[in-house]
Amino acid sequence: MKGWIFLLALPGAAQPKSSAEYAEQAAQHLQAGQSQLAADEYSQAIRFRLDNDKAWLGRGRAYAQLGKYSSAIDDFDQVIRLNPANIEAYVERGYAYGRIGEFATAIQDFNRVLKADPKNVRALSLRGTAYSLTGQPQLAFEDRQQVLKFAPDWADAYIARGSSYHDMGQHEQGFADFDKAIELEPDSETAWVARGAAYLGLGKYEEAIRDLKRAGELKPDDDAAKTALARAQAAVAPAPQLAGPPPPEPRKTAPFLEPAKPEPRSEPAKIEAPKVEAPKVEAPKIEPPKIQPPARPVSEPPAIPTVAAASPPVNPPPSALKPSPESAAAHYVRGEHLLKAGHYREAIDELSAAISVDSIFPSAYNSRGFAYFMLRNYTRAITDFDKALELKPGFKEALNNRAAAVKAAAR
Repeated sequence: MKGWIFLLALPGAAQPKSSAEYAEQAAQHLQAGQSQLAADEYSQAIRFRLDNDKAWLGRGRAYAQLGKYSSAIDDFDQVIRLNPANIEAYVERGYAYGRIGEFATAIQDFNRVLKADPKNVRALSLRGTAYSLTGQPQLAFEDRQQVLKFAPDWADAYIARGSSYHDMGQHEQGFADFDKAIELEPDSETAWVARGAAYLGLGKYEEAIRDLKRAGELKPDDDAAKTALARAQAAVAPAPQLAGPPPPEPRKTAPFLEPAKPEPRSEPAKIEAPKVEAPKVEAPKIEPPKIQPPARPVSEPPAIPTVAAASPPVNPPPSALKPSPESAAAHYVRGEHLLKAGHYREAIDELSAAISVDSIFPSAYNSRGFAYFMLRNYTRAITDFDKALELKPGFKEALNNRAAAVKAAAR
């Protein structure tokens, strides 16, 4: 046997891990909120076994938690190629499509899931969210009704259905659902914020202040509650005098809400409302509306959308602020008043009209981007902030707003 060398495994020597062992270790990292470590371990599992559909699914979830939604979708595609019957892959892929604003594609995935499993609560809830965000409140309501049939004690489901009631103008039923959510989970800061935001949207400022203060007590670092509370308190403060056109002071920024994540959060980015700097008419200082609903990570139950309560009629601005209706400045000032009142969709209409008159009006793009941000339409918000920066390089508010929108879109 001369010339042969036998390599024997020494007792206690580390042996190469198998694909299953890497996947198991990755799952523990994912459970602990260590998304990048999980993605790395799942990649090793895939390297050892390309047909390990569980490893592809896990890495897709890790990528989604990291905000890498396109990479997540690629991994979920691979899961479906390996195992077309994997319902979880369709749910997760639908979630990822929704996070990048491709709601129609997301709904298709949820439809596939619900055809195979009509009682899949997560798919029902996420589809309801997608319907709500695409302006289909009745379909959203029907899905949320179904969710509560299968999960009658889920507080977040009552918050979601309450949002649908408010979307349809049925405010009494909406508040009843928020009350039920608080009854089920009295320490749910999300429920208090949701009800407070609904009161704020309806102009019931004292009730809003009460609920939002309670939310702040439960979670002092919740920026959504802080900004909403500031809005409510500003609404009951004496209105400023609108005399003379001196340049407005720069608006203070409000902290942007960091959505709940498994990882520890870093210092949240800040979202600043646009300065009033119309080229033709100096607008008065206006405190921006700042309400950001909480979002949820992929590992938690489905995300609950914004409480978009039907808005009360907007009082028209004083006649002194009404220049020629054809001027961009007139539309801009009205848009700013609508922003202050929390009527974001109407503000978008006025600001779009300003842009149609003056297409190189950076403040109008920044303001419209802010309105889109408050409606959680981050793709359009980023587009408007980009345009504002193109027209006015170094525009501080647009820079900060864009950074906050990019961070929000990545959650």
